[in-house]
Amino acid sequence: MHKNDCINFIESSLNNGKLPGMDAMAQMAPVNRKLDYPDKNNYSDSAVALLLFEQDGELFFPLIKRTSHNKNDKHRGQISLPGGKFDQEDKTLLNCAMRELEEELGVDKANISTLGELTKLFIPVSNFMVQPFVFYSNNYSHFTAQESEVEYILEIRLKDLLDDNNVNKGEIELISGRKINDIPYFNLNNHIIWGATAMILNEFKNVAISYKTN
Repeated sequence: MHKNDCINFIESSLNNGKLPGMDAMAQMAPVNRKLDYPDKNNYSDSAVALLLFEQDGELFFPLIKRTSHNKNDKHRGQISLPGGKFDQEDKTLLNCAMRELEEELGVDKANISTLGELTKLFIPVSNFMVQPFVFYSNNYSHFTAQESEVEYILEIRLKDLLDDNNVNKGEIELISGRKINDIPYFNLNNHIIWGATAMILNEFKNVAISYKTN
């Protein structure tokens, strides 16, 4: 996978008005997961960031393991994309995603470029309307985890996300101890990625995998 060609293809695909959208997200949605937007706009806006970067001649992106001690965090203890709730001081959701990259991973905003947006996704359990953004950095050195929110950082190879052998379905145990069955998930770096994060990643997978067939 030639990095420059791949990045250019992804940027073009994100901005051509033909995103895979909910069809791709639905492939990784839990059973009975509603995909429509809420009737009332009483949700909170938020943004997440998928940051592509180069390492050892390959493309990677980071995921975070959220800390488990914050009981107000509906997604505590889970693997997710870096991101968080929109603050009025952000002014835009793009700024929100970039701020979260800086806070949670220690990424200098000056070293990243915006490739585009994925489809918004409503998350009922936290009442968030999430806007995913895709970024690229050609100046990666290392990440620094925000101790209060990030337990550790995973660096995922893009080609592992694109590998269908890493898609599974099975039982998921929640932090509460409750178990739910028949949940589609990605097995990446020996970690289970499911729910909203898997749905967003699957839309991106459908964008990026087209590079291999064009």
